[in-house]
This record gives sequence, C-alpha cells and structure tokens, in this order.
Amino acid sequence: MTDRRLLAALGLSLLIHAMVGGGPGWRLPALDEAESGGLLEARLAPQPPAPAEPVPAPLPAIPQPRKPRVSPAPARPAPQVEAAAESTGVAGMAAPAEPAPPAAAAAAVPAMSGMGWPRQGRIRFVVTRGEGEQATLVGQTTHSWRHDGESYALKTVTETVGLAALFRPVRVVQTSEGLLGAGGIVPQEFRVERSGNTAERARFDWEGMKLTLYSGERMRREAALAAGAQDILSQIYQIGLVGAASRVELMIATGKRYGRYAYEAVGEETIETRFGALRAWHLKTPALPGEQAMELWLAPDYNNLPLRIRFMDRKGDVYEQNAVEFEIDGALLATH
Repeated sequence: MTDRRLLAALGLSLLIHAMVGGGPGWRLPALDEAESGGLLEARLAPQPPAPAEPVPAPLPAIPQPRKPRVSPAPARPAPQVEAAAESTGVAGMAAPAEPAPPAAAAAAVPAMSGMGWPRQGRIRFVVTRGEGEQATLVGQTTHSWRHDGESYALKTVTETVGLAALFRPVRVVQTSEGLLGAGGIVPQEFRVERSGNTAERARFDWEGMKLTLYSGERMRREAALAAGAQDILSQIYQIGLVGAASRVELMIATGKRYGRYAYEAVGEETIETRFGALRAWHLKTPALPGEQAMELWLAPDYNNLPLRIRFMDRKGDVYEQNAVEFEIDGALLATH
C-alpha cells in the first residue's frame, strides 16, 4: 500500500526506463520496477533533423564525435536468457527479423566518442502528471553521478513536493554502482531504498554470468546474465554513451524483474527547456494499447545526457520529468 501511495504522489523511470505500482490508475517509472519481461517493440519513425541552433551556455563544447565502440561489456558470448521472465502481455514476442535500418535513418542519431560521460554531474528534474495545461507538479528527481574512468556510482533521489509532500511525504533512492568497460557501463549492484531501508536489490555476477534479485535480504530469483545487461537506472546513461544506433535493445534488471527492452530512434528534435531551445535525440518504446511506454530526449550537445523522460502507464496517464538544473563537472548550464 505504501508503494501505491508513493506512485500516486510522485507519478514518475526508465528510468528511466524507469516503475512501481501506483495508487488507483497511477504509475511511476524509473523508481524501481519496469513491469515488462517481454520485448517492447516500436516502429522506426525518423523525423527530419531540426536545424541546429546556437545554445548560449558556459559548458565546454564537445569534440567532433566519431564512430563509437559498441561491443558489449564484458566481452564474452551472451548466454541464453532465462525464458521465464515475467509478462506484461507481450512476453514471448520474438525480436523481428528485420533488415538493418537505412543509413539515412542512422545518420540522424548522435555518436559518442570514447568515454563521453562527464566525470561528475547532477541533473534535477521536476515531475508532472498529465499533459499541457492539465499537467500537475507532483515531485522532483535529482540524478547525480561520479566516475574515475574505471568505476562509477550513479544515484537518483525522488521526493514529493507541494501538496503531494504535505499529504504523503516520500523519499525514494536508487543507486547503481559498477565498472566502466570498453562497451560502457558494467553494473555490479542496483539498490532501491525507501524510508532509509533497502527494498530491492539486483546483483550482477559477471564471472558466473548470473543475475540475482533480492527483496530486502531475501533472494527472490536468479537468471542467466546477458552481456551488456543494465539496471533500470544505468540504462539511460548507457544508451547515451553508446549512441549511433536507430535501435537499442537491452536486457534490464529493475530490482524485481529482468527482461528485454527495445528503444527506437524517432529522430533529432529541438525542444524548449529551462535553458532555452536545445537539440535532443528522441527515442521511444511502443505505445501499445494497454501497455506502458517510455520516451527519452537526450542532449547531443551535452554528452547525450537526459533532458526529458516521459512515461505513459497502462491507462494512458502521462508522467514527465523535465530538467531544470544541469551541472557537468562543476559547471552549471545557464537558465533563461
């Protein structure tokens, strides 16, 4: 019941890719549960790239990108993933045998060069429920991270604000820790804490290629670990690091579930933000009837870091995170 009230109050993923059971008809992504164990499938629908606009900002420019290394980490053959992944109505849907996307579509997707993740940073998002004039502020989420080129620590703190905080103050913390390899982020442990207590954990055993999910200290299940697997939090930043793909498929652990997810590139867009108009790489999972869907807008001019995260629940309710503070290696992006 506490989780349901939490979701009703916050209304936020994915995670980013992000997804806990909410109050009646409410869903909250990127907190601790993405309820899909099947393959989320979307059609590629590229849009014409919007012309780049100069963005006044004190942050340093990013070097001209070159083709990244996209081999999964750690580099070993991926084993057969456990077939008993939980279903949300699309489990068992096999990955389609489609031809590679045309070069024109892939060209609109930004590429990252080497380890393009800043050494440390912080992004604060406001969380709203609804769209347009009907959107209501329900919470805020702060992403923070640091790495030394070999290991990383990534954390999100989500809290209710305003009336939601008055009626039901809630604080949920997600933590992802692990290593950095040739293919990007290699998570070792993912944790979800509520009221200071660990609620769920996912432990990645790359030597034994085994994933273990825990509820508190109790082991819930084990599954074969696929090379390149991510947790629900690290996936957002891994997608930004890999870049240069019109389709991204990942095995993702949420703390409760482990399944395959697919994002398709919609194209490059220009979106209005607190920092002015910025270029964004738009990706999305499908909006299938009765199923959840998630969208990401990543900033190619700022290391493909997330600017906006949108989640639609099974009832069609929309929850959106929009960046209002953006800090990279100690430098703040100026607001307008």
